[in-house]
Amino acid sequence: MKRLSILLCTFLFIASCEDSLNVKIPVENSKLSVTSYLHADDYFDGQNSSVYVSNSISALASTDSYVYTDSIPVINNATVSIYETNELQENVASYLLEFDYDCYCYINTELSPKQNTTYRLEVEADGYPNVYAVDKVPAKPSYEITNFELLGYLDKKSYDGELSQFNLVVNDDPNAQNFYQLKIYIVNTSGAKVRSCYYSISDPSFLNSLNNNHVSGDNYTGRNGYFTDELFNGTSKSFFIQHFKPKGVFDHFYIELRALSKDLYVFNETKKDQNRDSNNPLFVSEPIFLDSNIENGYGIFGGKSASNKAYIPTYFPNNGWMSY
Repeated sequence: MKRLSILLCTFLFIASCEDSLNVKIPVENSKLSVTSYLHADDYFDGQNSSVYVSNSISALASTDSYVYTDSIPVINNATVSIYETNELQENVASYLLEFDYDCYCYINTELSPKQNTTYRLEVEADGYPNVYAVDKVPAKPSYEITNFELLGYLDKKSYDGELSQFNLVVNDDPNAQNFYQLKIYIVNTSGAKVRSCYYSISDPSFLNSLNNNHVSGDNYTGRNGYFTDELFNGTSKSFFIQHFKPKGVFDHFYIELRALSKDLYVFNETKKDQNRDSNNPLFVSEPIFLDSNIENGYGIFGGKSASNKAYIPTYFPNNGWMSY
């Protein structure tokens, strides 16, 4: 009983020593948040390339702090311009984008970004600092398909095993730091069905933070692999790929190798890290902030290009491949 009394007194003493502490958390003013991807040879029509404009809000604010258009958190009255520039950063061409209610984004169907070309984005909206960004659309990547073997069946609905294996030989440009993304799509032309495929690669270039969720040991198996030329800069690098078919009837598939700008690649890295931590209920890690190349605001203005090779045995019975 004496011991209990001592513990109780100690607790009351500690409790009586507590002082209230008022902490003022700084609230940053709302800024423009912009998302835009420059796809080489695609028009700014809202399907592939466009500009989305919204406003940032404090982490402590409710979603009511967003600006809404038809219940969509986007700003519809901004002035959005994109300029094609030369090596002297002089404007070669200018495009004024208009808000489109079909995509809730800004478009201009006369704008089709060119590979190996630099563009500047400027966005103005009442009540916010003007924002701008500059990025370059990289050159389309060069690659070949070698040692191709068709192991499965395109046209058997129930078959969902390994479809093919081949070597993807990437011809890396020695004069640039290159960032890549690899996807494989399978297509049913008559049914207008396009699906992405799983593929497997065992190579150290695929062992990076963007691919972590799909790596086991030294093997990557996923549908959206990223890699850089850090380990093979300026050489022809061969990747052995095993490619798997989903269930369904299809008539061909195609390989899409994308080249990304450095800004876009780094943005994707931090976005992946942020998504990982947002799914962690314990919040045991440091907060992850999205990398942004939008000056005076947030978001990404990123360039990308792609080279495609399709395996279409119906029309190309000799080797099945067509580049486009």
